[in-house]
Amino acid sequence: MRSITIRLSRSILISLEAENITPDKIALLTLSQIRSLNVWQGNRKMHLEDFFQIEGDESTARPDETVVRLEGDFSRVKRIAESMSSGIVEVYGNIGMHAGAKMNGGLLRIQGDAGDWLGREMHGGKIIVSGNVGNYAGSGYRGEKCGMRGGEIEILGSTGAYLGEHMCGGSIIVHGDAGDFPGAVNQGGTIFIGGSTFLPGAEMTTGTITVKGHARLTPSYQKMEALSIEGVEYQKFVGDMVENGKGEIFLANVQSP
Repeated sequence: MRSITIRLSRSILISLEAENITPDKIALLTLSQIRSLNVWQGNRKMHLEDFFQIEGDESTARPDETVVRLEGDFSRVKRIAESMSSGIVEVYGNIGMHAGAKMNGGLLRIQGDAGDWLGREMHGGKIIVSGNVGNYAGSGYRGEKCGMRGGEIEILGSTGAYLGEHMCGGSIIVHGDAGDFPGAVNQGGTIFIGGSTFLPGAEMTTGTITVKGHARLTPSYQKMEALSIEGVEYQKFVGDMVENGKGEIFLANVQSP
């Protein structure tokens, strides 16, 4: 495996657009070529070496044989691992908005927190976050018919509002709480929330949402049978009937409207 380490070398006051930080763009380049890759800060075109120290193996490799390690506070660096198809990106710190957007494959592992729009319109691959995540994880950008279409997102902490909005496929696991309206307007896929949330599955037509903590549901869901899943008792609901939906929601603790 080829290993490339990118370390923050100066503070970033204005966010960077850094979609070139992905094995697909880096694997076949020399270290000198990697350092010269473009990043955008506002309307200024800069280079990776203007903000980061870049070290690692000089010999090139295929993307699926490449590991990119990011060290430092990348919370103001956007679009890391965008459209990634293979390889590994490991982040030791926080990461900015749109990380893993449109991913098709590979692994993005974040040992910290992530910003909004994590895994936006993701098609494949896997994202693991050890901390918390902002709003719209696994969702679709403005005007898109589908958000997440495939792949996996696992969040060990909590996440913000509109988790998996317009989700059409794939799976999301949140070990902590989720903000308001997870799975809104969903058309497929699965969401599991280990903590609590508010109004899951509004306007959902298909897909599955399971909430192990407390949740309040919209009144437009039809109550079905109770059942046990892995030793936990859940109440099943089907809807959203406003959309003639056939989505399934399983709630362990149903709150009254």
